[in-house]
Amino acid sequence: MIPIVRQPLPASLSAHLAGKTAKIAASATRQKTARKSWSSATATRRQLKLELLSMCARPSFCMYCYESRGTDVDHFVPIARDPLLTFVWDNHILACGYCNQQAKKERFPVDPDGHPLLLDPGMDDSAEHMTLASTGLFIELTPRGRETIDVLGLNARSELVEARYRSWRGVIRVFGQAARDRRPVDADDVEDLRFLPVVDALHHFAHDVAADRLARKAVPPSLARFAAHNLPALRSIFPSCRL
Repeated sequence: MIPIVRQPLPASLSAHLAGKTAKIAASATRQKTARKSWSSATATRRQLKLELLSMCARPSFCMYCYESRGTDVDHFVPIARDPLLTFVWDNHILACGYCNQQAKKERFPVDPDGHPLLLDPGMDDSAEHMTLASTGLFIELTPRGRETIDVLGLNARSELVEARYRSWRGVIRVFGQAARDRRPVDADDVEDLRFLPVVDALHHFAHDVAADRLARKAVPPSLARFAAHNLPALRSIFPSCRL
């Protein structure tokens, strides 16, 4: 889950969403009104999807798993929990059908103080809460990482784990080839890395480089040192991350 940089909406769309929210706020049955209004807002959903598509780290892909195509505009905070957020821009996430309709649905775990445990792609960097093993499995680092892995089924989908594993190996190959050629990672390498099956593998690799923990994942020390020298190139790919 790579943190997105949320862009301001066009003024007309922003005003339209505000009007929808005002109608829900004025309703005596907010949840019912919100659901009905969202269900009938086909054109609005289409506009929101176009805006979200422009912000993906990998075009058109789910902001939760980064393996499947983003097809749905998901409410990070479900309508059932807060209907007033139904048309709030900061609450909209581009999701694949699996993450939205089969995994997350209306699950939204919170801590005892009511703070979300599920990671928000618009606010959070998953690599601060979980790490990617070389097997393709995610390992929790925090309670929020654990809940996110569970709610989204990130380790439960064998095809997703396999895709992350292949992507991790792809990152190692690209960096290994550059090291053997005794040259820095260049623009062509970066372009190749951007279009791995799951770009989130590269995202977690970048964090491993910055945190000096590649050795824990059986990466040869010489390759880990080479990757560290190329950290600026990785930072350029993920400008919203603290690397």
